[in-house]
Amino acid sequence: MLISVTGIDGSGKSTLVRGLTEALTSQGHEVVVVRPMHHDAQLLRMFAGARRLAPDDTAWAQQVEGFIGLHTCWVMAAKTCDIVLPALERGAVVVSDRWVADHVASQGWFGVTLDPAAAPLDRLPAPDVEIFVDVTAAIAQRRIDARDPEGSVGSGPEFLTYFRERLLDWYGDRPHLRLDGSEPPQTVLTWALSTLNGRLSR
Repeated sequence: MLISVTGIDGSGKSTLVRGLTEALTSQGHEVVVVRPMHHDAQLLRMFAGARRLAPDDTAWAQQVEGFIGLHTCWVMAAKTCDIVLPALERGAVVVSDRWVADHVASQGWFGVTLDPAAAPLDRLPAPDVEIFVDVTAAIAQRRIDARDPEGSVGSGPEFLTYFRERLLDWYGDRPHLRLDGSEPPQTVLTWALSTLNGRLSR
């Protein structure tokens, strides 16, 4: 089973991923966690350096952002081949911290349009369960400020509002489990497990 956990930065999605991993492992499942959009540190430094040299209103800036967006697609494809598919084939439960929805929804902010129906995104397996941990931008920003006063790429009220709205658009008619991330982490975990345990017992 492939479970994706989606949400804006500060929503509590990574906390839920950790909780699900511990709970499902304690139930006897092999659980494999993947962060499909996570680049290695050296590449991140390279991208950040190149972006600082490119003023926002230049064609070069759009080329840099476009390269980062497409590169992340291929990182996701590589991790799917190396980690996700082998785990699914042997019957493990894969819990993914972000999936296609997160990448497509966030990239428009940077001026990058990604087609989820085009390669390589169209080749990635569809999650069996999509969990959307939803919070307002204000709540998310308070959490981000508490843990990272310097800010990060995924912060700022305007970006968080944009990201959340695009995720709401994405999940409009899609089957998914939407959880209120403003609730305590244990409550969110209990809600998620109540759905997952029924699916896993079939």
